[in-house]
Amino acid sequence: MKLSTKLIVGFALIGSLSAAYGYSSSSPSNNKNDNRRSFLHKTALTTAATVAGVSSGSTLIPKSAFAEDSNDPYADYTTTESGLKFKVTKEGTGAVPSPGQTVKAHYTGWLDSFDSIKKFDSSRDRGRPFTFRVGAGQVIRGWDETFLDMKVGERRNIVIPPRLGYGDRGAGGIIPGGATLYFDVELLAIQ
Repeated sequence: MKLSTKLIVGFALIGSLSAAYGYSSSSPSNNKNDNRRSFLHKTALTTAATVAGVSSGSTLIPKSAFAEDSNDPYADYTTTESGLKFKVTKEGTGAVPSPGQTVKAHYTGWLDSFDSIKKFDSSRDRGRPFTFRVGAGQVIRGWDETFLDMKVGERRNIVIPPRLGYGDRGAGGIIPGGATLYFDVELLAIQ
């Protein structure tokens, strides 16, 4: 469900509850049907006003709810449905790999942020590209997702949330559990 739809539904619910409160706190009427009609009328008016205000961009919603976080260093990154973030730093012109194909890639990985002092691995530093079967579960899920979407020659910065990385268990005594991983990856070839 889109954020705007959720907000409309949420405000409609609040409007209904407000009308219900107004109904329950209003003076009792001699006719039950009049009370029910009054309640339904108040609910419909409140909901309609709320929905109209939301769809017209009225101040019913705090501006900060939609403001971009200017302190977010990854605000210009694309976020996938899974929560992975990436930014293409060099466009590729080659083919996109299919699941099961073997790819050759260069990478550098950090904890905390790109270029932090907590670099934990780098094929570039070794001068030896890394080869693996993409989409076959040989690497962390964030890598499979990333490389299945890249063209040969493309380079990206990727931010991998823990559930697409090593999760709560961490890895090799180097990567702690719950770590967000930062990689600079480049797809060199499909073999």
